[in-house]
Amino acid sequence: MKYRIGTFKRLTGLSEATLRFYDRLGLLCPARDEANDYRSYDELDLLQLVQVMQYSSFDIPLAELPGEGRSVPAASMLAVLAERRRSIETTISSLYEKLARLKLHETSFERIQEGKPTIAQANIGGIYRLFLSDPAVAEHPAAERIAARWLSYMPYTHATVRIPLAELQAPGEGPYRSFAGIGMLERYFNERGEKFGEPMQYSPPNTCVHGLVAARDLSSISRQDLAPFFEYLAAHSLIPVGDMFGWVVYIERAGAECRYYLSLRIAVA
Repeated sequence: MKYRIGTFKRLTGLSEATLRFYDRLGLLCPARDEANDYRSYDELDLLQLVQVMQYSSFDIPLAELPGEGRSVPAASMLAVLAERRRSIETTISSLYEKLARLKLHETSFERIQEGKPTIAQANIGGIYRLFLSDPAVAEHPAAERIAARWLSYMPYTHATVRIPLAELQAPGEGPYRSFAGIGMLERYFNERGEKFGEPMQYSPPNTCVHGLVAARDLSSISRQDLAPFFEYLAAHSLIPVGDMFGWVVYIERAGAECRYYLSLRIAVA
């Protein structure tokens, strides 16, 4: 059965411009009336169009599909489909990872809303850090270049803080000096082909006590701010063996006042 372009347009729901575009690409081969150059389509064109739309829905480029003057054997089409599958699987994996990170943030904000610090013990993976407020780091010639590169790795880079172990062990109620900067989990550091070098710092995987606390001033965190940690350490007879560090979950601003919600961890023995 023959269909003029107007009928074929209504039959397929496609615009005349789209049909003519497919014609130019050789994806459809309508017959032409030599007298008036009118196009007419048949059932084979309809079946070909269904195939084109099917594979196009997988985001396979139209230029890779079989058409007039372009033979694509089944083996070649298999390779095209396999490549597209791998691309979709990569996208899905990326979305699952993004979903997991979003859920992690969501959990942190739920704890913030509850207003109750949750302290626990767990095995924590390695992390690379660059503490820009540390004068030794800030004055290092590589610091600015590393910071700019890491910031381009969003969302895998996070704001981080560090309180030296010596500060925590000193008698008194503080305040403790802290250093601010940026950090990246070892997994992402390695995936992006980064190489360790000064002034980066690395904290290897270890057993940590971790939890969420709030502070009003990062430059003068007090023992009271960290009370949930000290109470947990004492209750479980644990000894800190490294600096306390972690990431800034959220900075809540109210005029000139700030409230920092910190997910902190400290290696223990």
